[in-house]
Amino acid sequence: MKQPSPAQLEKARCLLAHEGAASTAEDGAAAAAGRVYDKLHAHLAPLLGVIGVQSLFVRSAKLTSGEFSGLAEVSILEGSEKLRAHLQARGSGGDAESAATLFGSFLDLLTTFVGERLVTQVLRSAWPTIEETAPRETK
Repeated sequence: MKQPSPAQLEKARCLLAHEGAASTAEDGAAAAAGRVYDKLHAHLAPLLGVIGVQSLFVRSAKLTSGEFSGLAEVSILEGSEKLRAHLQARGSGGDAESAATLFGSFLDLLTTFVGERLVTQVLRSAWPTIEETAPRETK
């Protein structure tokens, strides 16, 4: 299993936390992950195509196969509903961190293919209320 870079993992956690703020206690991380997936898909599909976005998610699921073995083949192609269902089935124990790992891997792959600048523009377009999606520096 390949872990995403710390910077991309932090970005993924930030996006999930932002979307999680709109969640109720019942749907929590699973609904937040679904909303992150939907926004990424909507903003990236014009650039990469629907299949391109889905392919990157499939590859991300394979890279995090220990946590997303059920999604690694084709189920992620069914979209955010399948992602939500998978996370809800896992329970609340590790779903937030699992989702962060999945999206961190996705952002790593995306950055490799299109570059940091375009990824940053897409994230700012999808989440204009998040001032900075880069990792926070600790002192």
